[in-house]
Amino acid sequence: MDNKSDLKYLVYCRKSSEHVDRQALSIEAQRRELMDFANENKLNVVKVLEESQSAYKLGRPVFERMMKIFEEQVANAILVWKPDRLARNARDGGAVIQALDDKILQEIRTPYEIYRQEDNRMMLYIQFGMSNDFSRQISSNVKRGNRQKYERGEFIGAAPLGYVNIKVGNSRNIDLDPVKAPLVRRIFEEFASGKYSVQEMCRRASQWGLNSMNNSQVGKSSMYTLLKRTAYYGVFIHAEESHQGSYPSLISKELFDQVQEALGDRSKPRKQDWTHAYKAMIKCAGCGCAITAETKVKHFERTNRDASYTYYRCTRRKGRCIQPGVTEAQLEGMLKKNISNITIDREVWQLGVELLKAKHSNEVEVDMRVRRELEKEKDKVDLELNKLLHMRLDEEITAEEYAGAKKRLVDRQVDLKVKTGDRENTSANWLELAENFFETAFQAREIMEKGSMEQKRDLVRAVGWNLILRDKNLDFSFRKPFDVLLQPTISNDVQGWKESNPRWRFWRPPSYH
Repeated sequence: MDNKSDLKYLVYCRKSSEHVDRQALSIEAQRRELMDFANENKLNVVKVLEESQSAYKLGRPVFERMMKIFEEQVANAILVWKPDRLARNARDGGAVIQALDDKILQEIRTPYEIYRQEDNRMMLYIQFGMSNDFSRQISSNVKRGNRQKYERGEFIGAAPLGYVNIKVGNSRNIDLDPVKAPLVRRIFEEFASGKYSVQEMCRRASQWGLNSMNNSQVGKSSMYTLLKRTAYYGVFIHAEESHQGSYPSLISKELFDQVQEALGDRSKPRKQDWTHAYKAMIKCAGCGCAITAETKVKHFERTNRDASYTYYRCTRRKGRCIQPGVTEAQLEGMLKKNISNITIDREVWQLGVELLKAKHSNEVEVDMRVRRELEKEKDKVDLELNKLLHMRLDEEITAEEYAGAKKRLVDRQVDLKVKTGDRENTSANWLELAENFFETAFQAREIMEKGSMEQKRDLVRAVGWNLILRDKNLDFSFRKPFDVLLQPTISNDVQGWKESNPRWRFWRPPSYH
């Protein structure tokens, strides 16, 4: 059919949103060129459709609408920049060719070629086949390149908040954003304290001037995603696989785990109120909800005075709970009684600090030995990861088995990396940490008796964990290494330093790496 007046052209412009089509003409340029071509050749254009979507995958809504237009006989010809704008997969290409066979589509025209049912259909088959094969090759090359990047630990995609994308030689990775990274780290640290809700952290981030990547305020869902993102401690997930990153970690795995624990405790009332020092720190033995506090005021008419009473009770977030509450005085009395068990006197404190300084020189040798063992373990994990990859390539295991096993090994890699990093600073930090340990034990009783609400709360959080209120009694467990102070030999061990060799008689808090 050569009579152009019988043809009603639909102009179709498409550019993929993916990097495969970076070299393709933009939609605006396609429309301009095609409309100029139509005017020069006096083509009857009845409709223009534009689409920003890859033609390699199925399910393009504008393409489906175009085929519907041909069925309805609104148009019967296509004007397109190149055939590969129409289809890069077998099904869509087949639909176009079938429309030519059914004669609901009579012509496909580009500025350079014309395809009709009777004379040039074979070339259209070849064009669609070449487009499909090209897309598959590009996809394969991209996946292969990504696998190599994974092995090098290079982060793929837009940098998370707190990082920036950088180019290192011919490779790309991410690095800490000098402005935003400290603020993101602060988000993790403050949320881990248990004082704030996700919504409150959004408000605080806005106050600090921390905005999202598009310079808008960080929303609640974005904040939740940020707090759950493993990339911040050095493990990124791509294609449902975990990969150890070669970029600097923003937080430690330990801090990340603390944040996950805080996120998981949905019964905890987050809003901070220093009027109630121990709010949200204790769990109910009956239902597992957090223990909250409430203050009631009673007015005595005869004496014309008000008296306030503070009670600690279960939040009952999960429904009815029969566990009774306690008064603030009762709770504080139980806390003082427990914490007094780890309090040391001034003499033990002073002797302990002196002996710590004498022992400090021996720590370097111990640390070097431990670090060598950790390096051996890291080499072992690297070897296991390499064996696992070869098993997958030889199809000895499924993709699901590979992903699960790799995640366990990558987690072990991160754990060893954290321990090695901790050991690098151990000889420098051990003395300070140990001195703080003795300082806390020495001041514990005074803080509970004379300290502020915030000081009391920080002390209880520092030395205690898994606090449970059960039948008006408090189950109190001590964090390591404070639990060692419960041993009756501690004072004797430190006192014994005065009469014997400090190299062998000294007790020190054990290492918990």
